Amino acid sequence: MTVAEVSQILRISEHTARNRLSLGLPMPPSFRVGRRRLFLRSEVARWLAERANLTQPTN
Repeated sequence: MTVAEVSQILRISEHTARNRLSLGLPMPPSFRVGRRRLFLRSEVARWLAERANLTQPTN
């Protein structure tokens, strides 16, 4: 997946996604191929699931 596709899933702008990556802020794991930053669909889904678990209250 591209940065544009991941930003749509996360409902943030592509510019914000690129800023988060460059600043080291939380984003799904990614890798570079040439000049392109790519994400594995399974890693994005896993990252989102982990984030969802972090926000749920524990009783």
